[in-house]
Amino acid sequence: MPTDSALFDLTNALQPVRRAWVQAASAIIAEFGLSTSLGTAVLLTSRLGPAVPQKELTLEVGVNPAALVRTLDQGEAAGLLGRNAVSGDRRSNTVSLLPKGEKLAAAMERRLADLRRDLLDNLPPEEIEITTRILRTLEERAQIYMQRGPV
Repeated sequence: MPTDSALFDLTNALQPVRRAWVQAASAIIAEFGLSTSLGTAVLLTSRLGPAVPQKELTLEVGVNPAALVRTLDQGEAAGLLGRNAVSGDRRSNTVSLLPKGEKLAAAMERRLADLRRDLLDNLPPEEIEITTRILRTLEERAQIYMQRGPV
């Protein structure tokens, strides 16, 4: 059974690790001349597409709906993203990559893959698998906790 101290160390490391990763990934996105928010929207649309419900993209990007609308406006103006109304629901849209956005997303994914290898390549594969499993378990259990509420 892990000690309280070990569990504290694990949960206390989450935010600094996330912040460091976002900074490094944002530097890659900036190489392509995009803001972090637009680059993230392009990447997530590529990963979740081909036609991602705008509400789902808002949740995945982690911003409020108004902020995503501004980002999508920028993506449309740059010829990267397109929005289409959902038939039967005037208030809902899907977001898709335009050909220029597809090429850009593929190039960013290649650079991000290089970054992951640069940062993590010397770690044993089994440690990466264990870490991933632990983080996903924490995510799942935290979501269950929030659904049922405090005991």
